Amino acid sequence: KVEETLRKTIEFLEVHQAIIDCHVVDFLWDNHWELLPLPLREEFDANKEEIMKNLHGILLKSSSCGYQHLRDFLEKAGKHGLASFTELDALEDFLPEEESTLKVSDFMTPKKMHEVKSACRLITWMCRNAKSSTVVVDAGDGKGYLSSCLAFEYNFPVIGLEANADYQRSARKRVDKLKKKWKTPERDGNYKSLAVTVTSELSIREISMDIFPELHEVDFCLCGLHTCGDLAVTCLDIFVRDPHVKYLCNIGCCYNLLSKFPISKFLRSKGFTLSDKAKMLACQSLNRIISDGTYPKDSLHFRMIFEKLLKQKYPERKFEQLGKNRSDNFIEYFKSSCDKMNLDYFYSDRELEEELINYDSRYFDLFYVVRSSLAAAVEAVILLDRILFLMEDNAKTIVKLVKVFEREISPRCYAIVALKSE
Repeated sequence: KVEETLRKTIEFLEVHQAIIDCHVVDFLWDNHWELLPLPLREEFDANKEEIMKNLHGILLKSSSCGYQHLRDFLEKAGKHGLASFTELDALEDFLPEEESTLKVSDFMTPKKMHEVKSACRLITWMCRNAKSSTVVVDAGDGKGYLSSCLAFEYNFPVIGLEANADYQRSARKRVDKLKKKWKTPERDGNYKSLAVTVTSELSIREISMDIFPELHEVDFCLCGLHTCGDLAVTCLDIFVRDPHVKYLCNIGCCYNLLSKFPISKFLRSKGFTLSDKAKMLACQSLNRIISDGTYPKDSLHFRMIFEKLLKQKYPERKFEQLGKNRSDNFIEYFKSSCDKMNLDYFYSDRELEEELINYDSRYFDLFYVVRSSLAAAVEAVILLDRILFLMEDNAKTIVKLVKVFEREISPRCYAIVALKSE
């Protein structure tokens, strides 16, 4: 089923590869509007004012207006996202939400609290159903949010592994504050952190024997809450290679930093790859656009107009990346950008005002939304490739995909869960 879903999804992505791989700031210069299907473009040309007025309702599927071509595109894109994956499990299927005995919200934002509480429920389900004592290992421990909650609220022995020594020191300071506030001295020794780079060759058992010498016959649950880029794949490698790591719960993020793709034999045999722009697109969230009700920022519109003017004036020159520019209006943006690039102001204020008058932002706003709707399908390919990698290694391994967070709160909301069968 995973192979079949992957096959259909990559076929869908290949049809729309030009949209996915385009450089957004060249929307005007390269006329990316022409990349959209002709019927959709014609529909928008004839109804642009009403479509933009009702776009939020169309995205929510609550608007009763027509625009069938736009609806069809968004619906097809949605069907290739993980939300439509028939094998997707919900967090509620594993462990009911429990009343917290400790204030896990201490020193956390509401978003982080939602992520930590939800991830803890899933990890707790695995560890409570384990056949032997389990040590939890948090890869990419950061400031210790997840690991400290597992150690002090759920009473698991936890090892936090963090490559950034500053983060690790922050985690220790935060844990010291929690110990004073929570007053659970019998659990104070549950959490240990270590400044170490997580690699595929890492021996978790050796680390555990040094940190928890009193724990001998134990298995390990390797978890990661928003493991960045290749760290997620490294965790899968460790799970496959290390016989002592019996349980895995990994929630990845930062697909734009991913170099280890594909990893399944199935996708590698097809020679399928994702461009850097596709990986960057996978980080976007149509749900975030829907919930915020916002479209591209003015700065992105300014950047596209500037790019067009720049290439008109200097068609043969190559420029370094412009970087961020937080100007309030386009004339200010233009001059600030020229200053950064050591260029004369090659357009007058009047000419710039005329450019703005002739620019219809609605075309890019719709293009941005349509392109963002493809992000879920790109993310699906990345995560299904990882699931298939685990299944190919050992047919007896139980592998699940779990929607663990509310997407509006935390867009990277899918956990890969794996349990080695005896």
